[in-house]
Amino acid sequence: MRSSRLGAVALLFVTGCSSTVAGTATPGSATPAAGPLTEVLGATELDAAVDGDLRVSDVAAAPDGGFVVLRTGDLGGDHRSAVVELVPGDGGLAVGTVTEGAPFADLGEVHVAPDGTVVALAPVLPEPGDPGSGDGGREQDLALAVLAPDEDEPELVRIAADAELGTPDLGTGVLSPDGATLVASLRWTVDGGTVNRLAAVDVATGEVTTSAPLAVETPGQAVATELALRPDGGLAALVRTDRDAEGDVDGAVLAQYDADLQPLGTPVELVDEEESTGYALAVLADGSVLASVLAGDLDTGEGRLVTVRDGAVSATTVLPGIGTDLAVAPGGTHAHLVHGRSGEGVGLAAVQLDTGEVVADVELCPAGIPAPLALAADGRTVAATVACEQDESLYRALAVLLG
Repeated sequence: MRSSRLGAVALLFVTGCSSTVAGTATPGSATPAAGPLTEVLGATELDAAVDGDLRVSDVAAAPDGGFVVLRTGDLGGDHRSAVVELVPGDGGLAVGTVTEGAPFADLGEVHVAPDGTVVALAPVLPEPGDPGSGDGGREQDLALAVLAPDEDEPELVRIAADAELGTPDLGTGVLSPDGATLVASLRWTVDGGTVNRLAAVDVATGEVTTSAPLAVETPGQAVATELALRPDGGLAALVRTDRDAEGDVDGAVLAQYDADLQPLGTPVELVDEEESTGYALAVLADGSVLASVLAGDLDTGEGRLVTVRDGAVSATTVLPGIGTDLAVAPGGTHAHLVHGRSGEGVGLAAVQLDTGEVVADVELCPAGIPAPLALAADGRTVAATVACEQDESLYRALAVLLG
């Protein structure tokens, strides 16, 4: 879930040397081993794969061992997208099939079902004459683009309108294990504010089969920005809350729900600081939840990986930077986080979960913007995307494979 994450305008990788302590990565060809993924196996240029100015929105693992990257336009430019297949090989990743996607007008996210069906989620412009357009909101509709295996183009599936709120403007979601349902956080812009509801969406039709309020009390607004499935079929949500009625200060809390999207317990405050921001979320096999958060403000705050177990914070690890995305190794031994801060370096850190220690930090570039990552289906490699600065306004787009 991922549209709330930092959006990369381009990606670059700078080579160096690899170690289990802080260092710079050197491309290599060694067989990936169990433990932290610290050796760069290759870096793939993404800019040449598509025509036009499309941003890297998201990356997801495919069941065949490869990855797919979603690239999207924006509201003021190209209203289009592309799905870029990345195929693993001896030298890292190679660009495979590039499929022209839906007319997406903003950043989005991508998921891959067990049968290889690619499910992308992002906003599109309303259809002409749509009564939901021109209502003073964002004037866009949230939609799915469903690309079945061996198909040449995706099917555009708009999320069905709510009887009172109309079509949702924005959202994030997580795909069910069978790939048939997107469990989502849907957002509407109403009278200058945001209404947020949880929903189960039929991927094939866009129909909302279950809907429920977020049920997080706040003086202002609350929005679930990241979702993850629980082992029992329920849901974990990283929620941005207003600390005051004016919405001047944000706080990050963890809320959990059962399979019917009904609240489980009370939301958990993730840090003691009044101001905090949540970035990424994962659930372990035992039901424990990992959340990557920024404690404090963007300029001076501290990136942390917080573990919540049995309804309370049980461990906190200070990260080398702001962890904008995370993936957990098979067996729950390590969490890998792509991290960075504007104007500073971007890296991939590994946290050993039984000790809470940062056991590796591989530099990806000396200055840039972190972007999403994905762990391969077998857990032996990770594809990290990163926006590395070449000069004040120029970036290159790469996907970096580490093992």
